[in-house]
This record gives sequence, structure tokens and C-alpha cells, in this order.
Amino acid sequence: MVKRFCSQHFKLTLLFLFLGMSSLLAQEELNLKAENQLLSQFLTELASQTSIDFSYSEQLIENRRISLIYRGPVGEGLWQVLSDLSGLLFQQIASRQVIIRLRSPREELCGRLLDAETGLPLAYATLLLPYTGQGYTTDEEGFFKIQNKALSKGVHIQYIGYQDLDLHPLDFLDECGDYQLSPQVESLGEVIVRSYLAQGINRGQDGRFQLQTAVQEVLPGMVEADIFQSAQWIPGVTSVNETVTDIQIRGGSPDQNLILYDGIRLYNTGHFFGMLSIFNPNITSKAELFKGGAQAEYGDRISGVIDIQGVENIPNKTRLGVGLNGTQADIYLKTPLSSKWGLVASARRSYADLGGFRTPTFTALSDKVFQNTVVGENDTTTENEDGIVEGQETFFFFDTYAKILWQPTTKDSLYLSGLRTKNDLNFRLLLDENTEQDILSTENLGFSARWSHVFNARLKAAIQGYYSDFQSSYQNQFASDTAVEEFNRRQNNIQDQGVSILLEQKLSERSQLKTGLQLQESDVFYELFNTGLNDDTGTPQVEVEERQNRINRSTALFGTYSYRSAQGGYYSAGLRANRYSLTNSWQWEPRINAEIPIGSAVRAKLSGEKRFQSISQLIEFDDTRLRLQSGTWTLTNDDFPLLESTQLSSGLLVNTSGWTLDVDGYYKKIEGLTSFTNGFSGTVDNYSQGSSTIWGLDVFLKKRFREYQLWAAYSLNDVEFLFPDISTSRFPGNNDIRHSFRLSGALNLGSWRVTAGWRYRTGAPFTEALGFDQVEEDIIFGQVNASRFPAYHRLDASARYRFALGPQEKTKATLGISLQNIYARRVPLSVFYRFDDDPETGLNEVEQLEQLSLGFTPNFLLRLEF
Repeated sequence: MVKRFCSQHFKLTLLFLFLGMSSLLAQEELNLKAENQLLSQFLTELASQTSIDFSYSEQLIENRRISLIYRGPVGEGLWQVLSDLSGLLFQQIASRQVIIRLRSPREELCGRLLDAETGLPLAYATLLLPYTGQGYTTDEEGFFKIQNKALSKGVHIQYIGYQDLDLHPLDFLDECGDYQLSPQVESLGEVIVRSYLAQGINRGQDGRFQLQTAVQEVLPGMVEADIFQSAQWIPGVTSVNETVTDIQIRGGSPDQNLILYDGIRLYNTGHFFGMLSIFNPNITSKAELFKGGAQAEYGDRISGVIDIQGVENIPNKTRLGVGLNGTQADIYLKTPLSSKWGLVASARRSYADLGGFRTPTFTALSDKVFQNTVVGENDTTTENEDGIVEGQETFFFFDTYAKILWQPTTKDSLYLSGLRTKNDLNFRLLLDENTEQDILSTENLGFSARWSHVFNARLKAAIQGYYSDFQSSYQNQFASDTAVEEFNRRQNNIQDQGVSILLEQKLSERSQLKTGLQLQESDVFYELFNTGLNDDTGTPQVEVEERQNRINRSTALFGTYSYRSAQGGYYSAGLRANRYSLTNSWQWEPRINAEIPIGSAVRAKLSGEKRFQSISQLIEFDDTRLRLQSGTWTLTNDDFPLLESTQLSSGLLVNTSGWTLDVDGYYKKIEGLTSFTNGFSGTVDNYSQGSSTIWGLDVFLKKRFREYQLWAAYSLNDVEFLFPDISTSRFPGNNDIRHSFRLSGALNLGSWRVTAGWRYRTGAPFTEALGFDQVEEDIIFGQVNASRFPAYHRLDASARYRFALGPQEKTKATLGISLQNIYARRVPLSVFYRFDDDPETGLNEVEQLEQLSLGFTPNFLLRLEF
């Protein structure tokens, strides 16, 4: 009773004191005079006289002046006078607090969102209008523009890894200006590790990695933020043959990864036979990479997922960029066509074939790609004892992309995307009257359309359709005089199309349900064809011929329920049901994913999934000099069973005080692998079926020291194959890279960024040739994949400098240089064998041809943006 009385007495005392002070303040008389005085200075003096706290944006009153003579009390009369003279609204919200804002509600707000520490733009941040259910996002340069009469309630800004920011109307700038967000290093929101590897690479609660190319910092050996090069610095992601496209995720093969660009399924993602990516980073907004635990909306692949998205917001102004590096030139355009329409377009092309000028970059890549081929062996005109040998080569690549954006209302968006990529190689070898010609062409053509609608704050929907056309063609022929004596052809065509419906429903503040339907049709054709002269008759005869053309139609229903706890935990459970027409049965794919906080800085991780795949490429063991990009896509049937994968993973994530430690252990079992044992020129009816078992461990450690960051990564990857028709016991898989280690550092100094990294891995396994069987006229091989190549390691470095040019510094320039394999160490990455007559003994002998790693490779970048 005594405590209750004292409490009430204390509250009454405060009330009387407050009323008394307000009364005294209201009676305080002022004598004010100002003549063309800065408003900021006048308010400072007024605050010192009255002890009133004025709240306002510095930009709001900047350069505003005021002239007045006032005698009277502090109160509404004074605020009205100041409002009339300044054109602003002075509003008293407490006894000694006055806010200053624009007189009328804003109907338009624009600006740019920046990192408060680095000054870098924050792309695709979320801007919400309170109590309306309406939202907006910044573009890839951090710009935003809002046209809405509800701005009087302010704007709530969210960005993964940053503290939320509330902008009240008094904070709005008169012109488009800069707004800053402060990093939240230990955020337990949707993204729990900001700048995982570098600025623009983040890790989400569900295990996904988000790569934002518009703001991403370069990594060692790169001149620009390439998605596939960047991904290979993430533990568990690697490429055995050094290409940027043949990415292997947690021991899976490249064809087991689902690659999407604006919803378009892609079956070839490389230029220069895999050494360069087809994706222009300047018009790509982000990519999301799943090593495991992908949501149920992703299907028909059993390993990783890389979902790439182009620009998703109408540009707020026109931007034109041109660039040049050691292999290609490019141009891109982002422009608003109106307040509701926008256009993004780009084009890139190699230039070595145009003027005959080859940079050191192009030469180094050519030496790597064309080694041990007729192109690499005969790229110049020479003379030998047999006569004049002349090699004529034409090689180029290009890609084009265009996207139309239409946002008719604040709740509706429509995107139309189209892309085309091509690689062409035509090589002719002339030897006296004989001619040998190799023609290789790969091409992607794709279109997609996506419409999304926000019904309310809790429900939104999207409908998307796509068409993808992949063409791969290789021809080799040998002619004597004008008569064709041998002709080889490999052709692989895929036409893929589909439509999907996606619903996202917010069940509560912490839970969400995502459901959908997907329909897909894949038409796959491949042909292996070989003709030669009959030794007895001298007439052409077909030696090898295989043609297959199959169509698979699939229907998929999926749903994912996710829940975020108040403590920052994440839990999701999903189920996907697939029905393939080729198998006429349903496959069920359960998915689970959880991240459980243990204290404020430690999280436990767990995921599990089962997935199926109906299309794949053949695995080659004993190949007889396959040509470039020889992989052949085929649909499931009796010879090529449905691929099935089961994966489990668990680990810990520690993120505190600038330190990040990420540990993952995983197990993966894959059934339905297929071996096409003799490659292109062997028999086509000798298939083998098998499985793989994969155990792995990924460890990542990073420390950030202001402008400097250092990170290290280790991966253990144990891949075992079991192919009973090839070996009675298990043997190392083709991509069994047992140990892999990476150590990197980066330094940011103003407009400069310098980074270096060293990578090491154990050698890949291979099958050694023991000799030649003169009776069977065949190579004798040892135990499958029993030998290993030497360990691989190299040192890479990059430096980039950004600066402004021209009047008002509107033109931005970027200079970059990269060095790959600085100490020029080359080791075998693969090997193949062929046999030929020994001129001395007359017997056949085996020749071993090794494919060596990339040599010292410099590159440069010059980019201008207007």
C-alpha cells in the first residue's frame, strides 16, 4: 500500500511539474530580430534562448534565409510566423521539442541508398510505406523513386545485414540526395552474414548465397564481378578443369546444377569453351546459389542451384556503359522509357578475329583450350618433309540480352527478357592436296516473361513462362582432293519450355507458405555419326551412327512452409511432387532446412533433401581424344535411368566481432549415373550404370579489419563411384578432389581495391594406360582412376581503381588489372591416349596427351559509364 501511494504521488508530482513548466514556457516573452539570416543560424540562437530542441534535416533548411521582427511568447504564434516566412511547417510535439518539415505532404521522393561505412550503393533494398502494404526497391545503383500520396506517413527502409531506417517527412530532401544505412554486423534477420567473402556476397538464413554483381567487390584474379568465378571462392564449389562454367558443387557434376537466368533454363553457360561466362555482370542484379537445402520450387536437378536475375526495377535515369578487356568488348544501356516503362540491353563480342590482334589474355586462354587439338598444333603455316602445312582458323563469340520492364501500378510488374549467345570455331588444315576441317558451334537462345501481382500485404502471386533453345554442333571431315574420305558429326539440340505459377502467403508475422505449379516440356535430340572408306571396296560406309530424339513432359506441385522465431531461428519444410512422362510415375522430394541460434553469435545448421533429375550428360572414362565441348545431353530411358540424390548436411556458423566461422559437413548419395565408355568414336551400345557416394566437409574463416579483410577456406571432398560393369570395387570419382585450400586477402583504400589469393588442391584421379594389345589392337588400361595428377596450386591477384571524369563528374571510369597463375606453374588436369604406328618397329604404340592447366594469364579492364 505504501509503495502504491508513493508511485501515484510521484506521477502526480511529475504531472504538476510538467504543467507548471509548460505554463512558464508559454508566458516567456521573446524579442527576436533577423535580417536575411541563415535559418540554421537563427534556430541555433533561438534554441539557446529557449532551451527548445529543434528536429530537422540539415538538407531541408540548407541555404534557407529568414527576415523577421517578433515580440511575444514562445508558442503557436511564433511557430506560425516562422512557418509563413520560411515556407516550412514548424510543429510543436512536446513542451520543448519542435519538428520542422515540409508544409504539404510529399507526393514524390527520390534518392540513393548508401552504405554508411563504405559509401557503396545498396542495390535492391526494400522501402515500405507504413499502413499501406505497398513497397518499393532500389535499383542496382541504389537509386529509388516513389510516387505516392501516402508519403506523409514516412518510409521504412530495410536491407539485409543493415539496421532498419525510418524516414519521416521532415527527413525528406528537397532534391534527390543520398540516404545512408549503418551495417548491422551481427544481424539475425534473413541474411545472417553480410559480406561473406566480399561486399555484395551475403549468406542467408536458409543457406543460400546471394551475389550482387552491381555492388560486388572483385576477388583475386578477376577484373569484374563474374558470378561463376566468384562462386568458386565459396567452399564446396570448384572446377576441376579450371573453367568458370563446369562448376561442381559438393562433388556433383556440372550437368547436375540447375542454372537459371530470368527464369530461362540454360544448358551451356560459357564462352571460349568454358573459360568465360556468358553473363554480363553489368546488367545482372544478383544470383542466388544453393549448395544444398534448396527450396521446393527448384527441381529437376540433384546438385546445386544458381538462380540469376537481371535488372528488376525501372531505371530512374539513363545509364550507358562501354568496356574493353583482354578478350572482348561490351556495351550496355539502362534507360527509363517513361515512368512505367524501362529498357535494359547489352551486347558483348570477342575481337581477336576482327583485326587479327591477340592480347596476352586471349593467347593464354587459347593455349589452354586448344592444346592437343588440330587447332593448337597447326595454328600457323609451316613446312615439313611432307610439304606445306597451313592452318586457317576463325573463332569468335558473342552474347546479347534485352529486357523490357513494365510497372503499370504499384502492385503489378511485367518483365520480358531475351538472350542469345554463340561460340563459333572453323578450322581448316591444308596439307598438299589433303584438307581436314573442324567446325564447332554452340548457341543459346532464350525468352521469358514474368508477371507478378501484390494482392495485399500478406499475399502475392507470380506467373512465369520461358523458352530455351540450345544447339551444339561439331563436324570433322577429311578430304583428299575433292573426295570426302571421312566425315564425323556430333549434334545435340534441346528445346525446353515451361510455365509456372507461384503463390506466397504470409500466414503471420513470422511464418510464410509458398506454393506453386510447374509445367515443363523438354525435347532432346542427339546424333553421333561417322563415315569412312571401306578398306576393301574404297566406298563410303557408316561405321558409327546413333540418333535419339525424345520428349519429356513434367508436372510438378510444390510447397514450402517457413517460420522465423523471435530468437532469430529459421525453420522450413517443403515437399515437391514430380511426374515425368517418360517414367509415367510420381517422384516425391521432401526438403527440410533449419538454422537454430545458440546464443547471440552461434547458429546450428541442418538440412536434408531428396531430388530427381530427368536429363543429364554422359560421364566419360576411357575417351579417345574427344573434341571440345563433347558432352552430350540425353533424357532418361532404359539406358539412362532417372538420377536420384539424397543429401544431408549439418554444421555451425559463428559470426561475431568481425569474425566469421562457417563449418558444414555433408553426405550425398547419387543413383542412376551413366558411363558412355568409349566416347565419340567408340561403340554406342556399351553403356554402364552406376552410383556415387560423397562425404565432405567445408570450413570457412574470415576476419575483417576496417579496410582489410582476410579469409581462408578448406574443403574435404571424398567421391567414390561404383560401376559394376567397369570395376568390381569402388573407385575414386572423376571429380574426387580430396583436399582443397584457399587463402585470400583484400585491401580497400578509397577508390582502390587490391586483392590476392592462393589456392591449392590435390590432383584429380585418372586411369593410366599400361600398354597396347597388338592382337586386339586396343589400349590396355590399369585400374580405373587409380592414379592421380600432381597437386594443383596457383597465385592470383587483382587491382581496381574507380574515378570520375568530365563536367560535374558525371562520367565514371574503372581501370582494372588481374594476374592469374603469377608464378606460371602448369600441371596436368586430364589425360587421354591415342595410338599410332611406330615408324621404326612398325608396331602400334600408345601416345599419352596431357591437358595442362592455365599458364600465366594477365587481363585488363577499361570501363566508362555515362
